[in-house]
Amino acid sequence: MAIEFNFNRLQNLYIATLHSFDKAMAFDIEIGRGRFLFMMYLSDEDKESKDMLFVYMRNTRILRKIKMYGNHKKGGFKVFINEEVKNRFIQELQLIPNGGEFDFICFLNQLNENIPLEITQDIKVRTLRNNRDIIRTLNVIDEAEKTVLIGDRHLSVGTPQDKTLRKLYLYTNASAEDVTHLIKLLKKLNRTVAWTTEDNNYRVADIREMINSLNGSEN
Repeated sequence: MAIEFNFNRLQNLYIATLHSFDKAMAFDIEIGRGRFLFMMYLSDEDKESKDMLFVYMRNTRILRKIKMYGNHKKGGFKVFINEEVKNRFIQELQLIPNGGEFDFICFLNQLNENIPLEITQDIKVRTLRNNRDIIRTLNVIDEAEKTVLIGDRHLSVGTPQDKTLRKLYLYTNASAEDVTHLIKLLKKLNRTVAWTTEDNNYRVADIREMINSLNGSEN
């Protein structure tokens, strides 16, 4: 029988993610020997991921996607953890048997209590970049095989996609502040960014140069 639990401490981060320019969140939690990477992707384009909590367990290298139910803006993050996922969590903790019975609900409460209420943009971007190989497997970025930025492009139809723009945080070395500034400009001017694969002989675009060029086009 699945275990019902509410990760209500996600509320602050959920709202912050909704208001962010990439609609993405990632953070780490350590419980005992267990090392857990939590991720959320909340763009309207993330149709398969918008109500999902991704949990990557670093010791066992297991990724699980857990559906969240409820009114998230009001603190509703109810999940149903089946026996398989429960066992994966326990394996990640690398517990040493001592004859006692493991209290799984107590563990879930520990996880919930360790969810940060706030994460700076710099720390979030560092976490995203450090885990981009994992993120590439989640279907939350557009054309995951293309990781080399080659410039910006005008959009005659539609608007810039978050799944394309969030790659700027993952696959450039620019500061979080500069990337955020660039995304603001791109959305304002209805432009997007173009990417290519590493085996193509393209000059890598410079974020600062792109910002200066787009600032000039505003005037």
